[in-house]
Amino acid sequence: MSTYLLAAHLQLRKFCAYEIRQIPRTKNSHDDALARLVSAINDKIDRQVPVEILTQPSIIGANVCDVQYENTWLSPIYLYLTNGTIPNHKTQARKLRYRSARYTITNDVLKCITAEQEDYVLLEIHGGICSDHSGSRLLAHKAF
Repeated sequence: MSTYLLAAHLQLRKFCAYEIRQIPRTKNSHDDALARLVSAINDKIDRQVPVEILTQPSIIGANVCDVQYENTWLSPIYLYLTNGTIPNHKTQARKLRYRSARYTITNDVLKCITAEQEDYVLLEIHGGICSDHSGSRLLAHKAF
């Protein structure tokens, strides 16, 4: 779903102005009642739902890089993310925490995000999904 959300945000950039509002469930009761009413009607109309089987995704997913981490500069990042192991030196530990923010472990594989994805994540934290217009320090903290 995040790939589709990214594609939608890229399309929205083409518009001069737009507004996206989330309607709370409490204010959406009329629409819910209408949907329940329509589904409860027992009429003689033959309802058919066309199903299309896609052989390929309609959107090409974002590139996530598999990274080899054995005995490289990524080894400390992998150890930090899997075991929480950090260096004893305070400055090195801080740098390791900072660097490891771009990586995650999925199925015992270290993965990273690209620069474009990094911008998207920050944009979503700042004003998108999370809709929190916080300052730069808090934004950076949330991104980590």
